[in-house]
Amino acid sequence: MSEANNPCRFKPSNLSPAGTNIIDRNKHKTMSTIIWVCLTIIIVFGLLNRKSLFKKSSNNQINNQVGVESDINEILTSTALKDKFQKVGLSKHWDKFEPLLRNEIRIITSKSDTEHKEPGLSKIGGQPDLPKEVDWFKENNGKPLSFIAQINFKEIKSFDTDDLLPANGILYFFYSAEQEAWGFDPKDSDKFMVYYNPGNENIDRREFPVNLPEYSRFNECKLDFKTTVSLPGWEHEFVTETLSGKEIDQYLNLPQDNIINKMLGYANTIQNEMGLECQLVTNGLYCGDASGYNDPKAKELKKGAYNWILLLQIDSEDVKTGMMWGDVGRLYFWIKKEDLKNKDFNKTWMILQCS
Repeated sequence: MSEANNPCRFKPSNLSPAGTNIIDRNKHKTMSTIIWVCLTIIIVFGLLNRKSLFKKSSNNQINNQVGVESDINEILTSTALKDKFQKVGLSKHWDKFEPLLRNEIRIITSKSDTEHKEPGLSKIGGQPDLPKEVDWFKENNGKPLSFIAQINFKEIKSFDTDDLLPANGILYFFYSAEQEAWGFDPKDSDKFMVYYNPGNENIDRREFPVNLPEYSRFNECKLDFKTTVSLPGWEHEFVTETLSGKEIDQYLNLPQDNIINKMLGYANTIQNEMGLECQLVTNGLYCGDASGYNDPKAKELKKGAYNWILLLQIDSEDVKTGMMWGDVGRLYFWIKKEDLKNKDFNKTWMILQCS
């Protein structure tokens, strides 16, 4: 159809002034309708798109949670770490770092039911299964300590590739119910306890002390173990001397799990290396400020800093264990190699670090 014969074609030149006004009103009415329809479409589309984005966001959150669990259960071997060095651009340094690898026993937690758990099995949180002749551990002022964990060495023996831990017995860990100790003061020695029971018999589950606050009673979690390897932290002396500033940034890009509970290996530090602090504090020097590090005795004592090794690391894991150390921090229990060999766990030291 030609433009001249098209009845829908608007021809203002053919209209009288009155007709023009009628068409103008109709035009405005039509335009208003079109605008209203467009706005409706935009609003409906926006709502649908928002729902889609919310669903996508929820799926991403689920995927991220799954990713975290996958990382936690990842078995890190020397070969796997070598590949990671390649991916972050540090492959030329691998031969220097490989000899520094340390074996560790990774601890994976999952919630358990105390009533159906056999006494003496390894666990984090809950109530301890202590020898009948041993009372719940307390501070010097009589306040009960929080029960942190018990490790049955028989369960983890096959994961101890360096044969550093005892073959039998149960090791118990307790810590200040009010989180009153950070480990930089020699006076903190009664704020935690590491107790070794060489046998697994004649034990029973203890009720929480009535004066132990609810927030200091943690959820019981059963434990699974995996043998993995670990690298020194970025602030380790070897790392800072070997890598440039840019390379340290790349080193920090090596994949790390979000939650790390473990025995042995390198500590996953939040603030600084702890060997020297353990050495100085256990020799009577206060390390809450620079005084202990500047003490004339510190220089000689420093030689023994490398004798300290990580015994147990407990992470903040609010969802499972209900534990939160400071601002998403970690508890670290340390012991000298010789004391571990002699099963002298009374000489363990504890440090709390958080961001």
